[in-house]
Amino acid sequence: MFIKELPPDDAIAALLPEYTPEGDATRVLCTDGSAFLYPRTFRATLRAVARRRCKDLSLLRRWAARYTHRTLNNPIAASADLVLAPVKARTPRIPGDETMAAVNVAAHPAPRADARAVIRLAGGAALASLWSAETTLAHLAAARGISSELIRAEEEAVLRRLARRQR
Repeated sequence: MFIKELPPDDAIAALLPEYTPEGDATRVLCTDGSAFLYPRTFRATLRAVARRRCKDLSLLRRWAARYTHRTLNNPIAASADLVLAPVKARTPRIPGDETMAAVNVAAHPAPRADARAVIRLAGGAALASLWSAETTLAHLAAARGISSELIRAEEEAVLRRLARRQR
């Protein structure tokens, strides 16, 4: 079943690239356990997620690189409710196919991968990573760190506003 509009940030558990008879699409796994197909490629879906918050995908990746000290596969922090950790989820059929999925670490109290690198998601779904458990856990931890930084910055902003009102 295809959807025309992405769910709210806090309702997204993960985004996965998927081959369909109509072409490449993105499977949206939701925190309530439902799943939908979004009729756009994975890259186009990531751009749409960033754009709805008036953000640029490449700038979000560059910002995350300051925290991860990596040049590739950085988390995408679209909002405090949507911090997407990259996970290698499939082998490409042809060169140029998208292989990465994205897990929303903000939607999970502590997403973790087991010894076989299977990530248990909010809503009961599971996502098998093609990376080792160690690599998968490192990417999830980096995204959780960025999520914590976003929450801390939001809390500080609220406290500053409250302090100004009390003057």
